[in-house]
Amino acid sequence: MNYVKSCLIITMLLGIGYSQCDANGDGDLDVLDVVIEVDCILTDCWEGGPVCEDIDGNVYETIQIGEQLWMAENLKVTHYQNGDEIPTNLDDSSWQSANYGTVAVYDDQESNIDTYGRLYNWYAVVDNRGVCPENFHVPTDGEYILLTNYLGGNDIAGGKMKEAGLEHWDSPNTGATNESGFTGLPGGFRNTTGSYVYMGEGGYFRSSSEYNSYRAWFHSLYYGTSVVYRDFTMNKHSGLSVRCIRDETDTILVPYSTGWNLVGLPLDVEDSNYLTIFPDAIENTLYSFDDAYTSDSIMILGEGYWLRFESAGNTTITGNSISELTISLNEGWNLITGISAPINISDIEDIDGIIISGTIYGFAPNGYSEAEVLEPGKGYWIRANNSGSIILTSE
Repeated sequence: MNYVKSCLIITMLLGIGYSQCDANGDGDLDVLDVVIEVDCILTDCWEGGPVCEDIDGNVYETIQIGEQLWMAENLKVTHYQNGDEIPTNLDDSSWQSANYGTVAVYDDQESNIDTYGRLYNWYAVVDNRGVCPENFHVPTDGEYILLTNYLGGNDIAGGKMKEAGLEHWDSPNTGATNESGFTGLPGGFRNTTGSYVYMGEGGYFRSSSEYNSYRAWFHSLYYGTSVVYRDFTMNKHSGLSVRCIRDETDTILVPYSTGWNLVGLPLDVEDSNYLTIFPDAIENTLYSFDDAYTSDSIMILGEGYWLRFESAGNTTITGNSISELTISLNEGWNLITGISAPINISDIEDIDGIIISGTIYGFAPNGYSEAEVLEPGKGYWIRANNSGSIILTSE
């Protein structure tokens, strides 16, 4: 919390006519300091970005990172947006069996809340009553991937996301610079048995994205590395920290033809099951390609798929826009898709020099044709002479 905000809070608590903090630094405590503080409320002048407030009245700093606006603090709320209470203070046995939203505090110590926030199971973060402040939501796995890519990739993004120093992190807190302003803290987690573990060593951040019926995607930071890890190994009953991200929704209309189509995911969506994205598709006809075809049900950003339809039509997809995406390619043929805006083939950033010229193909009812543009929602074949990565970026 910065100096001006501290002054404002003291002023409001004391309820007196003049400021108790020298907001303009002139050495006097007078009405001008109050004017400056009120102006900060009206113009959101706090450092980093505008503040947001949850249903309980907790106020959070935010930080703009690329095109995403993140909360720069861990969530503390104990009520859903409609005012319903999120069950708290569950004993170990109840925690293990809770197939509903619940929240905990590390070691059951209220003193940990101000710094580390609270720990939420997966059922709480996907409850349609909502845990985040208005106009914010629990990030998807894809939104965390976009954040990681913007900060330079998994190997270095963790250092840019971790709070620097050893006030909260255990030594050595490798690579921690917090240059992103994310201020990731090692809040630990509550495991499925109800035990609290790894405060000081790791920060574990929930996403709203499901991996399977037992597990969900999360992203984590550790004291001994600058890597940010993407994982699904924790059960949905585990209690993890939550960061909220501001809503940035867009809508894209994707047409399709009768029979087989090459498709992709043009937006970052909360539910990426193919029958949610393409509700008129024939069941069990989604196939990805990784040296061989694989039947799938969950669509992933950057990956292309075969999908079959009984008749021609279109689907409207709503989600968060993707303006930049790094896609990993294998040597040989790959199925990919684009981002939320059309991308000229000539604008693909071939950072590893692996694309074989003239080998990017789209598919239509009349067969394959060499692509000139990657259209949102469409899939494409691309051939690489080696494994590596390409980057898609819209202006």
